Amino acid sequence: MNKGESPDSGLQGSALSRPACSPATARPGRWLRLFMILAGVLCLLGPFARVVQADEELDYGLESHRLSRIEITGNETYSSGDLKKLLKIQEATWTRPLHVAKYRPHLVDTQVHLLETYYRNRGFHQVSARLDSISTISEEGDVLHISIMEGQRTLIGGVIFEGNGPITEEKLRETMFLLEGQPAPADLNAFGGDIYAIRDLYRNETYLDAFVRPEMSILEDPDGPGFLAFISYHINPGHGYTVGKIKLAGNASTKDNLLYRELVIEEGQPLFWQLVVDSRRRLLATSLFRDVTIVPVAVDSTLGRADLLVRVIERKPAFFEFGVGVGSLERIRVLASWGHYNLWGTGRRFQIRTRVSWNVEDVVGNPIRFDQGQVNYRVDAEYVNPHIRNSRFSFDLDLYTKRETRGESGLNMVSNGFNVGTTWKASRRVTNNAYLGLKVTSPTVHPYAPDSLKARFDELGATSDQTRSINWAIYIDHRDNLFRPSKGMYTVVTAKLAGGIMGGDFSFFKWSTAWHNYHATPLEGVLALRFMVGGTRPYGRSLDQGPDGVPYDDRFFAGGSSTVRGYRHNSLGPQVTDQDELDRLNYSSDVLLPDNPARGGNYLMLTNVEWRFPLPVLRRWKLSSVFFFEGGNVWAQLSDMRMTGFRLKSDPGDPLDPASTKDWDYRYSYGTGVRFDTPFGPVRVDVGFPLKRVRYVSETRDVTDPRVLWHFSLGYPF
Repeated sequence: MNKGESPDSGLQGSALSRPACSPATARPGRWLRLFMILAGVLCLLGPFARVVQADEELDYGLESHRLSRIEITGNETYSSGDLKKLLKIQEATWTRPLHVAKYRPHLVDTQVHLLETYYRNRGFHQVSARLDSISTISEEGDVLHISIMEGQRTLIGGVIFEGNGPITEEKLRETMFLLEGQPAPADLNAFGGDIYAIRDLYRNETYLDAFVRPEMSILEDPDGPGFLAFISYHINPGHGYTVGKIKLAGNASTKDNLLYRELVIEEGQPLFWQLVVDSRRRLLATSLFRDVTIVPVAVDSTLGRADLLVRVIERKPAFFEFGVGVGSLERIRVLASWGHYNLWGTGRRFQIRTRVSWNVEDVVGNPIRFDQGQVNYRVDAEYVNPHIRNSRFSFDLDLYTKRETRGESGLNMVSNGFNVGTTWKASRRVTNNAYLGLKVTSPTVHPYAPDSLKARFDELGATSDQTRSINWAIYIDHRDNLFRPSKGMYTVVTAKLAGGIMGGDFSFFKWSTAWHNYHATPLEGVLALRFMVGGTRPYGRSLDQGPDGVPYDDRFFAGGSSTVRGYRHNSLGPQVTDQDELDRLNYSSDVLLPDNPARGGNYLMLTNVEWRFPLPVLRRWKLSSVFFFEGGNVWAQLSDMRMTGFRLKSDPGDPLDPASTKDWDYRYSYGTGVRFDTPFGPVRVDVGFPLKRVRYVSETRDVTDPRVLWHFSLGYPF
């Protein structure tokens, strides 16, 4: 080392001593500098290149191929179409015109195994399925050739039970599916549904620890081809249990006695599991809890006793809502509500709803200024005690007041009233409701109505009307779903007695009954049926008035989106043709009346048939369709119902012509529609074609029912 040199001076002058990826500190030549730059770039990109190479290795063999079709041969029991529905690999179909069918080769063997499993669980224990070959069609894609050898089928030849003890063989068989004559699955795990059904029976008989073990032996069928399987269920019921203590958890805001009140099982009783299920259902029905679980704890098999832990997850009991809107008539609209579903932790409910608007509606065809508008409102206050003194009867109170502007008739109508009553369940599916009702309607003339209308109002002497009534209804619900039923029956019967010893301005009796039925159909459709009849009849002081002894808003009406589509809303039946009668109705009823309305009827009949089905291509966007055929009408008197009125079709014409359609004819229509499913129910657009149109002729009009009518609505018609 020369004097004056640092110890590292020799390394600094050597190119070999520098790391391959470090920048040079000396000034190399042009080519050497370019080489060093490329080396640095490769050093930086090296890890990414290795990642890309690794991804390519992982993707090798997993690429997607275009699929032309799947050909299945050898299948005799099940059609190729049914088998293809089991596969994840799907061909292009007309229901998905924009879908390009693709598949991954490494998944084909898994799909073939699905076919084998399907056959084996349906009695074909020797089945063999395999992919024979894959051929390619230019511009179309691959064709998968799958062959199946079904083999002989195995059927269940006998089912026996050992140790079933407290439950008879007949009762066990009632709950089972895999019995004599059914295909025998090759895997005992496929008997899990029947095993669960058997254990559920024992749980409902207090045997919580029942053990069920199946065995299967297979023999050749002596009477024909194939095999017979003989199933033995070895059952150990275990001990019957009684209820020890019932413990509660999670009810921070709800009192204990509310939960105990909803339980249908008590300490010391036999532990029938169905009662536990019913108790959970009742707790959820209170709407106070998001979830409820009831599980056995501290199980003592020696004493045959188990405690029950009832754990609830509470909802927030209080709520409020607020909304603002605008419209052409109600220029400004404000809605607000507040409620509490668990007052003082007792399950009592209180709710108040308010709707206030500034109505700037033309008055008898004459426009008014914004500052000449009227305040309209409706206020409802509801209070519910679901169980009076821990009984099954509730206490329901509804107070309301409303003010409504009617520009067409030049009136303002104020209505006040209340309903007070009770609701109780006779059983899980039967609900009763009974209440007393009072309604007072008071008409006044709009401040900007013409003087001639004010004089007419004074001439008729329109005053407040009061209706006092006692009401009862029963609901029998066997539907599988309250909002989208696909099977089951729903029946509603109502009765109303007004006036008499209760007083009021009207005395009448009104009743109705409606029967709904729902059936599942092919293509995942639902056939919905409805038949409804009703009647009302005045008595006492109202008897002398005949059909007019029933107030307008308590009469029956038909026509429109929820009764008979293809006809205008509430347009069927006898019509109002006398101007005096129209004025009286406008001045006394709290129902908004158009010009020359239907006068309603005292008797009603409706028949509805509707087939609801999803649209094959558009179902992914929650669109479905319907076909319907409907009929109905209302009549002022039973004598107006005539057999000739039930003819299927007739034409409008001169009302004096016996062959023309009359307003007392039973009216039919047919049509179709589109449904868009939402969380609040389907939004529906229907088009109806009436089969029997009527020509209405009076002093003020000469009109005929339209040939086609569109209906826009929310929710199912029935």
